[in-house]
Amino acid sequence: MLVAVLALQIRQTRWFQMKFNRAKEARHLQPEAAQPEAASANAATNAATNAATNAAQGFYIGKDNEKVFVNYGTADAVMQSFMRSVMAGNYDASAKGREIFKKICATCHQPDGSGKDGIAPPLAGSEWVLAPSGERLVRIVLNGLNGPITVRGRVWNQPMLAWRNNFDDEQIAVVLTFIRTQLGDNKAGSISPETVAAARKETHPNPETEAELLRIPVH
Repeated sequence: MLVAVLALQIRQTRWFQMKFNRAKEARHLQPEAAQPEAASANAATNAATNAATNAAQGFYIGKDNEKVFVNYGTADAVMQSFMRSVMAGNYDASAKGREIFKKICATCHQPDGSGKDGIAPPLAGSEWVLAPSGERLVRIVLNGLNGPITVRGRVWNQPMLAWRNNFDDEQIAVVLTFIRTQLGDNKAGSISPETVAAARKETHPNPETEAELLRIPVH
């Protein structure tokens, strides 16, 4: 228990130190004689940029003073430990997928999969989720997503970083199967770990775009 508490304190200290350093750098770069209008515009731009960047980098899990920041764009020990504990549980794949969704995906996409303005598009009823093969959805999770994408007739433009460094093939398969078969009124086919493994072997160093995803056939 003591080791866990110390590890938590170290992670929180590093996170707040990073935020402090960013704020200090921003103040250092601000011109001393900036006009009020320019300063206001710069502040608004910086706030929007920082909000988008922080939203894309990760999020907190846990409650109150036990919260831990998880960076899902790179390999994260806390995230991987959680995933291993879920997969080691003595319950079926559907329950494991539900648990991963509830603790990870619902943070942005909401518990009912309805999405949230300025954060993430809906998964319930999404054509990207319900496409027959599910291969486009697999690549979004593995490689991330950048740029505008139309979901249920509405254009969304919130970045999503790649999860490939924190989810293995079986973990992606169980959570996407839950999303496709049980979230909201979704009724699509399951995703196999083999499908995820095949997509992972492809070379794709940058996030997916809508145009790239549309070139992937659905069958």
